[in-house]
Amino acid sequence: MSRMSIEERRAQIVDAAMSIAIREGVEAVTVRGVAAEAGISLGTVHYCFEDKDAMLRAMGHSVALVASDPVRMALDPTQDLYTIAHAAADGLWQGLTPRRHMRLLTFEFATAGSRNRALRPVARAHLEQTWAMTQGILDQLSEIAGITYSMDTPFLARIVAGYIDGIEIAWLVQQDDEATIRSFHALADYVLSLVVHPDGAAPGPVEPAEAS
Repeated sequence: MSRMSIEERRAQIVDAAMSIAIREGVEAVTVRGVAAEAGISLGTVHYCFEDKDAMLRAMGHSVALVASDPVRMALDPTQDLYTIAHAAADGLWQGLTPRRHMRLLTFEFATAGSRNRALRPVARAHLEQTWAMTQGILDQLSEIAGITYSMDTPFLARIVAGYIDGIEIAWLVQQDDEATIRSFHALADYVLSLVVHPDGAAPGPVEPAEAS
């Protein structure tokens, strides 16, 4: 059997840590427990990650990447701006339902960091990763459509990420699918209202392109 590369081994360790976090919570993740879960030695875990915090940061990055995948797939450069924005809203919904446990982990990172001083830098890093992912999607939409926003993109990314978190927490508690879908599309309309077109037109509602 061929030996794993360090990248493959790191991914294996992160997967094992995720399994523990989903079952028992983020604060239950330990280097020893992850080694046992993955069926590897403590030395192997320490070889791949300097310490537990480094491993938790990798977990947070993995969660953020997975959450953004369905939205990135919706950014079709052949479509008009309105269609892309609302396809991204559908992507948020499609990515939420099968990844319920992963989204719970996202929020647990935040709450664990607010309670536990040792985890606070990890929670902050995860939050910054989420903002960076959101900004990357907004920047990609801007590039595809050839537009800018009336608000600086880093700040807009914080607002959009905050809205998404609130919508998803409400769904996790209420399980109201219809209200959640409507909320994601209302968020798409909000982003569209901040669009500034190349001709300098002011922000405002963006309607679907007319069929030719």
